[in-house]
Amino acid sequence: MNTPTRRRLLAALSATAATALSGCSSDDGTASETPTGTPTGTPTDTATPTATEEPATDEGTTTAEPVDPAALRTEARELTVALADGEYERVSDAFTDEAAEVLTPERLEGAWNQTTGDRGPFRAIANATYSETTDGTHVVVVEVTFEGGVLNVRWTFDANGEPVGLFIRPPQGEYSPPEYVDESAFEETELTLPSPACDLGAALSMPTGDGPVPGVVLVHGSGPNDRDLTVGPNKIFRDLAHGLATRGYAVLRYDKRTYACDVSATDDVTIDDVTVDDAVTAVERLREEERVSAVYVAGHSQGGLAAPRIARRSDADGMALLAAPAGDLWELLPMQNRHIFGLDGEISDAEQRRIDEITAQVEAISNGEFSEDEDLLGFDGSFWASLRAYDQTAVAADLDIPAIVQQGGRDFQVPPSDIEDWRAAVGDDRGTYHSYPSLDHLLFAGSGTSSLAKYYEPNNVDVDVVADLDAWLAAR
Repeated sequence: MNTPTRRRLLAALSATAATALSGCSSDDGTASETPTGTPTGTPTDTATPTATEEPATDEGTTTAEPVDPAALRTEARELTVALADGEYERVSDAFTDEAAEVLTPERLEGAWNQTTGDRGPFRAIANATYSETTDGTHVVVVEVTFEGGVLNVRWTFDANGEPVGLFIRPPQGEYSPPEYVDESAFEETELTLPSPACDLGAALSMPTGDGPVPGVVLVHGSGPNDRDLTVGPNKIFRDLAHGLATRGYAVLRYDKRTYACDVSATDDVTIDDVTVDDAVTAVERLREEERVSAVYVAGHSQGGLAAPRIARRSDADGMALLAAPAGDLWELLPMQNRHIFGLDGEISDAEQRRIDEITAQVEAISNGEFSEDEDLLGFDGSFWASLRAYDQTAVAADLDIPAIVQQGGRDFQVPPSDIEDWRAAVGDDRGTYHSYPSLDHLLFAGSGTSSLAKYYEPNNVDVDVVADLDAWLAAR
């Protein structure tokens, strides 16, 4: 390779490595990561590095052999798994000599940890797509799912099929409010809620006018969620809050304690610490508003699981259970991971080992064979102990308040059949039940198999969910 070509290659590689090392890891690609990946901007992609030799001439130079796209996809998948497993030296050695000079094991480790640190454990590879560029290089984009997010890992191969570049970035997209929101129909006020660890930021969406209105408190699921329940470019709770406020309801949403404060799920915490206590505070705060006539709890996922406990402690006027598990939360994890790992049509040996590890920890929780200071499945043992002592359907059955259950038919995180378990507990006299065949766990409409990656495609909470909540609240 002549000097100018090598110099261009190293410059491109340095740009790529610097981008990866700069912390371009939030779900919108900004340089700094917020706990839930709140979008704050859209980056410009870095030039893709190449290691193309000078074009072949009649003076004896040989042309590159055709590459096999399937082989490149396989290699990109294997290199990505190696990164996730911490095999940085192996990945560095796979690059051409020039690329390896820049993408050293130390730099790869720093880049990977920085870009994935707030997304939780590696889950699976959802997809790998191949394309060929106009300059003869080859690109494979591997879609990687984590417990708390998605990243696209872009591998560049030279004309001979040798890896020469790496670029890690989140899926792109910007939030757009749904058509059912009329921002002129309500006003939004910033509030704070007291919490033992720190004050929690909150937003109150209040319909315009002077008359009394019912109020709703939105309660998050698992994870360090902000008040909007931001997932990539999407904002599930903003959609719900503004959609309901447009229809005449006061809605309070707030930053979760594990998002706003120095509190982690691996600390000595219970379901009350991470979900219930702050939701009760939010209900009490919403009741202080002069115009609010009644307060309902609307919990999503783990927040729906906790909703009966919240409603009982806060004396709420009713509860909405959105994609809420009716059974033991920990029992869902093997099912969820088998779904995620199998999205590409196969479960590798490494993925099966992960499933087996998860299953073993689930069995330990089910059998009570763990200590409260032991970390299991990303939570402290005290958290699982508190859930083992709580039966959400039994509490729901004892409450004398109306309930609405809304469940997506494409939900792979909570079985759609759980709606029947809630019906058995709450009954038809107090309960209203809606099943939506096309909706996933985030209440997004779609088609085909649901996946974590699809959560990060721009979308909004389906209008039918908001309309049915409106109808249920209006009938109280």
